[in-house]
Amino acid sequence: MATQTYRLEILSPTHIGSGQEYGAFDGVFQNGRWYLIDLKKVLERSKEDPTNLANALMQSGFNWASWLQQRNISPAQVCSYSVACTQNPGATKIRACIRDPFWRPYIPGSTLKGAIRTAVLEGLLIDEPRQKRQQWARRAVQRDQHGKYPDRRYVARNTLERDLLIGKVPNRANESNYDLLRALHIGDSEPIDPEQAQIGLAWVHTLRNGQLVQKRAGGEEYKMFLEWLPVGVQTHLTIRLDERLLQGDYPQHLGFAEKQVKALREFADACNKRARSMIEHEGEFYETYGLPAIAKFYQTLGNRLQQIEAQGGFLLNIGWGGGWEMKTVTNPLTVDLDEEYERIRQTYNLGRRGSDVFPKTRRLAYRQSQPFAPLGWVALIPEV
Repeated sequence: MATQTYRLEILSPTHIGSGQEYGAFDGVFQNGRWYLIDLKKVLERSKEDPTNLANALMQSGFNWASWLQQRNISPAQVCSYSVACTQNPGATKIRACIRDPFWRPYIPGSTLKGAIRTAVLEGLLIDEPRQKRQQWARRAVQRDQHGKYPDRRYVARNTLERDLLIGKVPNRANESNYDLLRALHIGDSEPIDPEQAQIGLAWVHTLRNGQLVQKRAGGEEYKMFLEWLPVGVQTHLTIRLDERLLQGDYPQHLGFAEKQVKALREFADACNKRARSMIEHEGEFYETYGLPAIAKFYQTLGNRLQQIEAQGGFLLNIGWGGGWEMKTVTNPLTVDLDEEYERIRQTYNLGRRGSDVFPKTRRLAYRQSQPFAPLGWVALIPEV
């Protein structure tokens, strides 16, 4: 197996969620940090009767800051961990990042592999003739035997993967054993110092009257706080390519064509090609709709991509907040297929009917009350 160590660098705030959300009762903000409260430590330190504490938590207006201050207890004495946080989240939920048992953040290999898989799939798809892509686009709006459409989160994905990434599967065989990316092994990253994590604000922006603005509806502000890894954080991981499955009789036995094997071997090129397309598209989008700071971010990212390619590395967009186009291959599927694309949009309620712009929302990271970057861009650079 060919094994390569990569240095992973965070290029824009990156949030890989654990699925956990914290609210006002879970922690306390003080002096630029947010503390996750450990109830066991609270009871031990305060000597409070558990019933009295439970009753206090049920009272309207309860907050940990006042409760701890009255007992001369600092949050640091009763927390599981704390995170740098530039503003008080208040009642707004905090989405927790994934951590190991020692509370150290890391980047899961499965997250990276999913993004690479999308890039390889898109690369194979773009090279297909128009007629073939048209067939896939039409199959994407076909109902199953129960009369249901596929999940809108995976429009056409299962069909495309089965035709482009899955080999010839014998009856009753496990499909995963014939998956092209079975030959690609990506480890979790090394743990990251917990002190490098931050809690930051992300806000959904939407198009209104031709401008991108903060989304508000029904008195609700579409914002959230995230535990993220900030720009500049670095870690390491390994990627192994199992050459045994890509040479000799194995590809033919598994049902893979030469172009599929080539696409996997050149996965870094596929990632960069996809990244370049996204950078150009998003840069133009933000320039057109009135957020020049984000357009400038993408201009800088495009320049950085050239440097990363020269080093043999590649770019990915991972984690939460990247948006529809970062996670799907629907647009490349429907290039020069306007009728099919419109049918897909209508079938899955993708955007407002009659609108030429989809998607019209973006999630952006904030700093000092201003959006400064999209979410989830990382670079992987091979270590010599």
